[in-house]
Amino acid sequence: MGIWDFKTFECAQNPVMCLWAWCVPCGSCCMQAIDAKISDPENKNAALIACLFDCFLCCIGATINRMKLRKQMSIEDSVAMDFLCSCCCGCCSVTQEWMTTMKRYKNNHKTLIWALDEKSGGEDKERA
Repeated sequence: MGIWDFKTFECAQNPVMCLWAWCVPCGSCCMQAIDAKISDPENKNAALIACLFDCFLCCIGATINRMKLRKQMSIEDSVAMDFLCSCCCGCCSVTQEWMTTMKRYKNNHKTLIWALDEKSGGEDKERA
């Protein structure tokens, strides 16, 4: 079992995505949906389910998404910590999830959401 590649408040390492999660309506929802799709490619509905959880269950949905992501990436943490992070500083926790997913699956934690190319299976446009 591993740990998060970034601490919760290291969201400033990718300030654009932190601002995206904070300022763009449904920005964090989009980030969690993409994290789910990338970390669980066999589940064709992973992105939709993550999006619905985040939209309709708010902090509880974000907590469920975070728990699923931790399981996919074998990260040790607790449900209580997931819930506290999702409720108290959602934009930082979603950015932490984003940066960890991008580092592990795309080898670049500074990847921006609009730089992912759907046609190449979510590869970075710069790398494809």
